[in-house]
This record gives sequence, structure tokens and C-alpha cells, in this order.
Amino acid sequence: TTDELIGFMAAFCAALSFGSYGVPMKGEAATRVDVDPLVFQSYKAFAVLLISSILIYCNNILADEENDHIIDNANYNWTFHKWSFSDFTPWAFLSAILWVPGGTAGVYAVRRAGLAISVGIWSCVIVIISFIWGVLIFGEKQKSGALGAVKAVSVLCIGLCGIAYFSSSEPESEKKVDSRLKKVIDETTPLSSSGGDDTTSEGEDQVSLDLESFPHCGQPPHSHQTLHFHLPPLISKRTIHVPKYHLGLFFAFLNGLLAATIMIPLHYAPPHSTQGIGYSMSFGIAAMIVVLFAWLLRWMVCALQCRSVVKGYQSLPSFHFKDMLRPGMLAGLLYSIGNLSGIVSIQKLGNFMGYSLNQSSMIVSGLWGIFYYKEIPGFKNILGFISSSVIVFV
Repeated sequence: TTDELIGFMAAFCAALSFGSYGVPMKGEAATRVDVDPLVFQSYKAFAVLLISSILIYCNNILADEENDHIIDNANYNWTFHKWSFSDFTPWAFLSAILWVPGGTAGVYAVRRAGLAISVGIWSCVIVIISFIWGVLIFGEKQKSGALGAVKAVSVLCIGLCGIAYFSSSEPESEKKVDSRLKKVIDETTPLSSSGGDDTTSEGEDQVSLDLESFPHCGQPPHSHQTLHFHLPPLISKRTIHVPKYHLGLFFAFLNGLLAATIMIPLHYAPPHSTQGIGYSMSFGIAAMIVVLFAWLLRWMVCALQCRSVVKGYQSLPSFHFKDMLRPGMLAGLLYSIGNLSGIVSIQKLGNFMGYSLNQSSMIVSGLWGIFYYKEIPGFKNILGFISSSVIVFV
């Protein structure tokens, strides 16, 4: 049908966009400044609001012209719904509350555990959760029935796991980790302190230890690092030791769990607020408000730790406007296109089919890795990646 064709085209567009928006995040600028995950997420949120505002402005102009055209042509069938602030739906806040921490966790996962394995984890989680929401909860009918849907989920997960495995593998001859990575020291965060020897030369400090600087060097460099979290004295005097690689894997799972639920409010929002690109506009507004609250909360935490509002503000990460404005906005633009296309695919195909097809973005990410970042060396790994991609499409 026409709706299904539009849904499949939208899913294809979403896969291209979602598979490409991480490229600027792995770029030279992001690596050089070691961009903070919440900073990168803030750029994405601002771009979503900006693009949605531009599209809503154009939509409203077309809606006004359409009203005049309908009067002159009774056979005119295409309709544009003029959006106003009265169409804003509070359900968008639920989507934003899920998206902001989930997206921030996703950025951390990619930079600390690796792109391929992170995307593989959250793609499988999204497919499974989308199946639960779409088929089991909302009762979306599938042509192959519930049993066929279960089989499709299983095959899709196998394909996605294969893509993750082969895109993160490397020939035996190249699995020699740079000796510099074995001398890294534990990094610190506002909630953690470093452990071990702090005596490193200035030259070693300038060696980038970020994952993008050493893509696919066998074992991710951040697996050599451990975060030490000191619990508040009122709770416990224990110190929790967490390898950053394992934390990245957990955040990848968390991102998948939250991302799979982002579009669920679409099913409960009033129909007039989800027509056209209306929900995207509501989502953009809500996302920026949630991001601002996230920064306010982070400022409060830093102020309590520093025991000074000024010092707490000064300890916040920089936005690196000169270096990150262009790649940050580009990533946000690509995500906005993917978000709009994803909404259309879900409305036309259902939550399970639409959102699951969007996860083929992992194939696009893998192609970027093969031809742009040269992350998948060796004929065997490339062949395995292509074979797994075929399984996903089947």
C-alpha cells in the first residue's frame, strides 16, 4: 500500500541519517577536545529544535496557501496541518526525558567501549523492546503472525550481533596494542578520583587516550582505565571500582533501553499534535528544556562538591564552540532528519516494524567504518560484515 511504501522509504532515510550522525562525533575535532557527552547531546538537542522550527515555519506557510487553494479547487486532497503552541503536547516531555540521558549515555558508550559494539548492543535491545511494545502490548498485527515476528526478531538480532562482532574484530597480525596504552593513568570525574601513580611526563599527557585515536587496536584503550567512585560518607565509606570499558557497555545497554521507548508517547498524544511534523516540534522544545535542567542539575552537583557556586560553574565542561559548533550541529542535523523519518516510519508501519527497520542504521555505520575510518581491516572481517548485513535485510 501507499502507507507502507512511505513507511519503508522513511525507515530507509532514518537508517541513513542515524547511521551517519555519529561520524562527526568520531571526527578530529571531537577527539582533540575530548568533547563531554552532555555537551555533544546539547548540540543535538539544539539542532533538533532549530530544524523543527524551520520546518514548522515552512509548513505553516504551506498550510495558509493550501487554505486559499482549497477554496479555488474542490478536488484538492493534500492537507497541511498548521501548527501552533496550542498543539504542543506534554507527552513530548516524556520522550525528551528518555532521550537526553539515553543519548548522553550513548555518546559515552561509543567513546569508551567502541562504536561497533555499542551500536550492536543498543540496536539489539531496541529491536527486542520494540517487539514487546509493538506486538505484545499494542497488539500490532504482523503479516507473519506473532510467531513469525519472534523469528524475525531472532534473525535480526543474530545479524546485528554479527555486524558488531566483525566490525570490532581485527586480524591477528594487527592485534598489537601500542605500548603507550599500557601506561595510562586512571582518569577522574566530578564523582570520582584517580587511583595509582600520577607521575607521567608532559608528553604522555598529550597522547590522546580517547578511543577514536586508536580505533580497533584490539582491546579498547579505555579497558586499561578504572573509575573510582567514592560513595557519600552518610551512605558508605566504600569505593567502587568500575572499568571504563564495562561502564561503556552498560551505558550502551541503557541507551537502547531508553531509546526503544522514546516514541511510545506517540501512541498516547492527541492526534492533532502528531500530524505532520507537529510532534517533532513539541519534542524539540521539550528536549531543550530537559537539557537545560540537566545542566542545572549538574551545576548543582558540582557546586555541592566544590562547596562554591562559582567554582561549581567553572568546573563544568566547555562547549568548545570554535571546534565543536560545526560538527556538533552537523550531527544534530543528521539526527533531526533521522528523528523525523523515524516518526513517519513508526506512524506508517507501527512501532515494532518501523523502529526495528531504523536499526539497520548499524549497517551504515559499518560502511563508514570500512571506507572512511578504515576500522574493519582484513577481507575475512569485511566478508563477515557483509554476510551479517544480508541477514539483517532478509
